[in-house]
Amino acid sequence: MRRQKTRPLALLLSLGLVLGLAGCGSMLERSYASVTPHTQFSDESDSGSVLRAETYQGLVSALLHLVEQGAEKGELRLYQYSSVTGAAASDVDQACLEVTQEDPLGAYAVDYIKYDVEQTVSYYQINVKLAYNIDPKELKDVISVTGSTAVRQELEELLPDQPQKVVFRIGYFSAEDSAATLRQAVQDAYDNQSSPLPALENINVALYPDHGQQRVAAITLTWQTQDRQTVENILGNLKK
Repeated sequence: MRRQKTRPLALLLSLGLVLGLAGCGSMLERSYASVTPHTQFSDESDSGSVLRAETYQGLVSALLHLVEQGAEKGELRLYQYSSVTGAAASDVDQACLEVTQEDPLGAYAVDYIKYDVEQTVSYYQINVKLAYNIDPKELKDVISVTGSTAVRQELEELLPDQPQKVVFRIGYFSAEDSAATLRQAVQDAYDNQSSPLPALENINVALYPDHGQQRVAAITLTWQTQDRQTVENILGNLKK
């Protein structure tokens, strides 16, 4: 008798679940889109000086981690590794090119990566040395934004300090975005200042890499010097 009573209840619960899922399709899709990606590498040592990976993407992620940290050298170990090019050394070479040419932060900051690969019984040992185009300490000042529209808002807060260089890591760079639109964002942020600032003599925007939906934008600002401003004010008064 107990089984006969629980069967309709099970059917009702199943029907309710199906109806609930039918009305929540879009919600499920949004949840799927926000899944956190699986970590591609891990720390092999307690100090974090040795990185472990098992796939090519893990190798790339480990190299990018070194770049983000501004590390000038690193040690990687590839366990149970299956090559995508046929040889681990070729994979490392390809990964280094990907990091320095295709990744926005790598294309901006890294000059080149040197490496050597040694095969042991259990893993491939990879030692890398990174050379930078900039002072690696500057990487901690890179500002990450989801899209280029946030650049103007960030600049409105930064311009009162008269920075000479501001670097943005833009997560989504649309087809309408360009160096020109970012220069306009700087000008708009300047015009929206509540307190007067020295004139901006030049706004230079460099994008890294030169294509793709993710970019690093290095914005260099040249401010009018106090001496030049004083001379211009004197000349302006003489004309009056």
